[in-house]
Amino acid sequence: MGTFTTPLRSYFCHMTLRIHHTLILLLASCVLDMGQVFAQILPPPEIGCTQVFPTGNVAINWSVIDDPNNDFVQYQLYESTQPNGPFSLLTTEGDITQLDYTDPTVLGNAGPMYYFITTLDNLGESTTSDTISSIHLSATPSTLPMGYADLDWNAPYDQEATLPDGLEYEVWKEYPAGTWTMVGTLPYGVTTWQYEIQHCNEFLNFQIRLQMPIGCSFVSNVAGNTFSDFQPPLVPEITSISIDHTTNDAVLQWNPSFSADCIGYLVYECDGSNVYFLDTIHGRTNTQFVDLLVNPALGPTCYLLAAFDSCFSGLPPSPNTSTTAEVCNCSVFLPNIPYSLCDDQVSLEWSPYIGWSFGVSYYNIYHASAPDISVPFNTLTYQLVDQVTGAQLYYDHFGFDSNAYNVYYIEAVDTIFGHTAVSNLQAVFTPYPEPPDKVYMASASVLDDTMIEVKTAVGFTPDPHDYLLQRKDINGGNWEDIITLQGQSIHEITLPDVNVNADVFSYTYRVICENTCGDVVDTTLEATTILGNGLADPQRLVNTVVWTEYGDWEIGISNYRIYRTIGLDGSEELLATVSAGARSYEDDVAHLSNAPGEFCYRVEALEIGNTLFDTAYTARSNEICLSQQPVIWIPNAFVIDGVNRTFGPIIRFADFTQYQMVILSRWGDIIYETNDIGAPWDGTMNGTTVQEGSYIYYIAVKDGQGKLYEHRGYVVMLVNREK
Repeated sequence: MGTFTTPLRSYFCHMTLRIHHTLILLLASCVLDMGQVFAQILPPPEIGCTQVFPTGNVAINWSVIDDPNNDFVQYQLYESTQPNGPFSLLTTEGDITQLDYTDPTVLGNAGPMYYFITTLDNLGESTTSDTISSIHLSATPSTLPMGYADLDWNAPYDQEATLPDGLEYEVWKEYPAGTWTMVGTLPYGVTTWQYEIQHCNEFLNFQIRLQMPIGCSFVSNVAGNTFSDFQPPLVPEITSISIDHTTNDAVLQWNPSFSADCIGYLVYECDGSNVYFLDTIHGRTNTQFVDLLVNPALGPTCYLLAAFDSCFSGLPPSPNTSTTAEVCNCSVFLPNIPYSLCDDQVSLEWSPYIGWSFGVSYYNIYHASAPDISVPFNTLTYQLVDQVTGAQLYYDHFGFDSNAYNVYYIEAVDTIFGHTAVSNLQAVFTPYPEPPDKVYMASASVLDDTMIEVKTAVGFTPDPHDYLLQRKDINGGNWEDIITLQGQSIHEITLPDVNVNADVFSYTYRVICENTCGDVVDTTLEATTILGNGLADPQRLVNTVVWTEYGDWEIGISNYRIYRTIGLDGSEELLATVSAGARSYEDDVAHLSNAPGEFCYRVEALEIGNTLFDTAYTARSNEICLSQQPVIWIPNAFVIDGVNRTFGPIIRFADFTQYQMVILSRWGDIIYETNDIGAPWDGTMNGTTVQEGSYIYYIAVKDGQGKLYEHRGYVVMLVNREK
């Protein structure tokens, strides 16, 4: 090979390196003493960034090199309009500290310019640095789709360059004039981008910038053009459709359009498969519409939304308007709630919220109650009852209030985006039999040996209730159902028990009040009947009555009253009143010898009183009947016109209505007969005095219990001879 001048040899060597990619061949062909030159030549500087000025000039910078032996001669900067050359020497710089240069060419606005740099020292020219280029940007209106700026630029490094991770292009826009705003970032490697135009027929400038870790930045040329917005704003996202419980209006809310040129929204109502225009909302940040005409009680309210900007397109020109979402957004609708008397739960069913991208995460059920319809439902304080999944559209509420208006609403929740929407209010009246305000065991009284009458005092209720009489087993065990009677608006209900031995046992009762739903609403105190007994003492002519304690009234017993009936047909009279602690009473009947010998008693307990009713109740025992046996004395003679002029028995404690006396002759003829204890025989027969002598008598009488006592014998009738 011949000998070349240093610049030419350097250029040739550089091109040989770039073409063959081997340093050994280059040095072998370019240097006579390869070992000596390679060992001492300074390295090239690290080339940095390019920046294109509005004039088309291109600024290039690089880093300083280390020259410990002061061998540096100059930097040599090469340029080309093509990535693979040919390259020509652009300039030299003999100051080692000079680290930048501005290419006076105006070609930076026409396309990319390519540069590399070498170092020349006392021994020769170094290898070349990496080749970099200026970034050239073109900006043209797009044709498909219209309404965008097509931005295209070149990468400042070739594909073989080793670059740090994370490099990003910055896209800058100038609008208005003099104001630059970054409108996007793109990863290194992307060199095309469509930017949506949001201005109406405006001249816009764009620029690409690339920040490098070494501290410099690539800056492209400024590319501009006249652009028009043919694209409508993005479809607005509806966030919720709720019912305002105060006004009963539907409230539609949405996020502001992501399109900065949006100036308003169009609201449409969905009615089945039909869609109707409702209203126009002006202003990008106005994101609520209140539908004053909707009736939320008729069903879910459904809407669609479109956005429009200020640019006109088409023939005739009209604002750029977006489409709507594919699916109507619909509110949660809670329809009429069914309820039947005695239901244990209020069953809710509702329509789903429709429109959220990820659906409903869960539903909240809220509840409040009002005593009557006069209370405004929107003034109530609602409590969260429960939460169900977004797939569940029903709920059974067991904690509702009876005889009240139970009011509900449903809240849909989207946890992905934090959206919520509430349904309409829905009320249901939940009637329930109104229980008596008080149920009280008034008394348990014995009517006769086979029947006990239980009386229960009942407070007012407008609804019928069942009153179940239960009797405890006489051994104190289980309760037995006796009889059920229904009552409504009554003060007192009487329940009989006709299968008892009231003269043998004392019985304990209670009354259970049940409503028509089968629910027990009250149970009375227990009542235990009074069991009476007694003993007749014929020697002392005293009847002794004993009894068990009555139980149990709320406060207790005031006293006991003892009533007595003389004879089977006698009238009951109050005999005595004794203390609440007494359990026996003695009745001296000696002065009642002319009365029948049957004496019947009842013991009556008198209540002190109670806190529920103004009445003090009473309870009576079984009837205790005691008999004093008849006492009969019959004379054996009488004297006509004497002291004892008539013949008749003296009888005590007998039933004189059951009396008979017959006088017979010794031949069996009836001389005298009477049923009147007060009509003795006067010794005559049909008005004529009979002869002196013995006569047969038959005397019969019954005691108070009907037992017959008969006496037969002779009586001597005499005449007063001294007269």
